[in-house]
Amino acid sequence: MKHILFTFLILYSICSIAQNEQLILTKKANDLWFQSLIKTEELSEKIDLINKRLIADVDVYIKWGFPDGITVQKIPKLDSIRKIRTEGFCKPLYIVKYESQQIAFRIENPLNDGLTNSVVKLLNTNDIYDLDVWIEDERQVLFGTSADCGIIFLKTKKPKVFSAFKELGLPHFYMDEIENY
Repeated sequence: MKHILFTFLILYSICSIAQNEQLILTKKANDLWFQSLIKTEELSEKIDLINKRLIADVDVYIKWGFPDGITVQKIPKLDSIRKIRTEGFCKPLYIVKYESQQIAFRIENPLNDGLTNSVVKLLNTNDIYDLDVWIEDERQVLFGTSADCGIIFLKTKKPKVFSAFKELGLPHFYMDEIENY
């Protein structure tokens, strides 16, 4: 029995280490990921990269700090019992656009991967017809510090898809005053 348990622990550790190598934890890794997204030409490949990032970001938590030295850590108290997460640098801001409407969201420190999986299901080439990436762009100032790690605009022509994003109850940012960029 000891050998089985020991073997299980070793395999679990190896899988955890392999998973962590794909996580984007630093500003440099985030910039490299955005560069690969920009260089990718096919929309389906871009959406695949975004979906992989969303899924990997479930295992990353963000610790927020303020200029006065106060730090906010948005990790549920029971989260450490459930899974081990790695502290990361930031996550991109996603904006879903339909005509003149938009929803801006970033999935930060979710309790589980249910919300992320729902978003991933909505991101496909049947529902998203175009995407735009802003990184180190002066227009990012419109979105404040939420855009520090880049913005990904996902454009849809389907009102059902936009409504589905609204119904997910994503932790989003209200930007009614920003109608166009």
